[in-house]
Amino acid sequence: MLLFMFFHSGGSVLGYFPTHESLVRDLMVESEVAAVFANYTLSAETHFPVAINQDYAATRWVTAHGQEIGVVGTRLALWVTA
Repeated sequence: MLLFMFFHSGGSVLGYFPTHESLVRDLMVESEVAAVFANYTLSAETHFPVAINQDYAATRWVTAHGQEIGVVGTRLALWVTA
């Protein structure tokens, strides 16, 4: 099964899991793929490049430990909303 690493946008200020949960869930159900929602620290709380580093760390963790959450970490695609 393909896995999407989902990164929300919002200028790194707006948007987080509750605002995107329905969209991600519906897309994953319809496309029959799994998703990991990377929820990074918003810019209002920190500065560039913290969010990018957190997203990268989450992606690396999934590739190394995907089996722990029931996904194949080597079959992934990155999805960034605009």
